[in-house]
Amino acid sequence: MTEPRGVTLKDVALRAGVSTAATSQALNDRGSMRPETRERIKAIAAELGYRPNKHAAALRSGRTMSVGFVMADSSLDDGRRALQRARQLASLVRSSAEHGFTVTVLPDSRPDLLPGAQIDVLYFPDPADDRGILREAASRGIPVVATDLYIAGAPGLSVRTGYDAAVRAGLAHLEATGAERIGFLVDESEVPRDQIGESAYLAWTAVRGRTPLVSRVDAGRRRLAREVRDLLDRGADAIFAFCEDGPEIYLQLEATSLVTPRDVQLVALCTSEAGSGECALNERLGVTRACVHPELAAEAMFTALGGALPSDGPAVIDLPWELVGGATTR
Repeated sequence: MTEPRGVTLKDVALRAGVSTAATSQALNDRGSMRPETRERIKAIAAELGYRPNKHAAALRSGRTMSVGFVMADSSLDDGRRALQRARQLASLVRSSAEHGFTVTVLPDSRPDLLPGAQIDVLYFPDPADDRGILREAASRGIPVVATDLYIAGAPGLSVRTGYDAAVRAGLAHLEATGAERIGFLVDESEVPRDQIGESAYLAWTAVRGRTPLVSRVDAGRRRLAREVRDLLDRGADAIFAFCEDGPEIYLQLEATSLVTPRDVQLVALCTSEAGSGECALNERLGVTRACVHPELAAEAMFTALGGALPSDGPAVIDLPWELVGGATTR
């Protein structure tokens, strides 16, 4: 049994009594024809249930309808980094499917695979990866989309996730509510976002002449309770949990003799999608949180690539973030 044939451009043209070229021009809003003729052809196409063949359009335009995703050889060595990379890939696959694209995964150590990869754009999600593949893409004129990395002279897009801005906003909020010794909890990993967050914290404390209080937690969170206790013993009257884990830290503080937020305040980073997982639990417990949305990077890429990009360097976009107040700050 053969599958039913879909409605073709020729079918629409025959029904409308015009050429296939004229039909294509009408449906793509090109060429010069009377407005009523263009609308009549569009109406016939809708009536017949015509759907354009994206693969044929891609061949005509020279596009492959595929996005290259760079995967570091070492990305699975660090648990937190592996989780972040998995989230980035899942978000890209979801957005690509919505736009009719596929995803091709490329190892960062194999720039030699680019010539045969047949991709329209290279997505580089982690600035800690080997950048040789970026240089190869730039030399071949392939646009590059990089997260938290600006590549001078390369066409494409630089996506700023806003980790540094969210840290500064959270610290400013704690300062405004009376916190004098703000501790900073961060993962002991090589994930670039942790380097960005800690750098923002250290710069903020230096400008204000404050003593930095930094504690690092392990990927398995076996030392989390101990590091929270260490910050409190060092005199912290507020904690910015850049390691996320807002609900667990809140419950640990509740188990002490301290009263939140009278004695100690808490702001936690949250990168979970709204209404899911840790985000929902933070909301239920009333944890004040700095919400960053790295999952929006892929959709931002498709929006930006739909227009004209500068040829002398990447366009820069900032992803949205927000500080959501709760019961853990005054």
